[in-house]
Amino acid sequence: MTAIGTGGRRYAQAFIEDERVPFQVLLDEEGTAAEIAGTKKLGVGSIVSPSAWVAAAKSFKGGHRQRRSGRRPYQLGATLVIGPGNDIRYADFEDFAGDHADIDEVLSVLTGE
Repeated sequence: MTAIGTGGRRYAQAFIEDERVPFQVLLDEEGTAAEIAGTKKLGVGSIVSPSAWVAAAKSFKGGHRQRRSGRRPYQLGATLVIGPGNDIRYADFEDFAGDHADIDEVLSVLTGE
């Protein structure tokens, strides 16, 4: 299993340590993977939307803190489970900051349950 991060080295290292990521994380500082995957970018409306504020409050309450932004602070992420081959088994594209894939759903796809 491999993840592709879009932040810089220090951001990725902090993420790996904070989240205890047990697999390889590759860096895509130029955003090529995000462009190929078709991820969205933040707009002013999504930054000030009520859903973004609710997600931020839940994230903060859960112990997450915003770190220094990387080279592309408006880039949203995605969680994709691909393989074997080019089969996309799971896809979740963020609509706003703090909109992350449900980890239980991702794990169920990975374990085949």
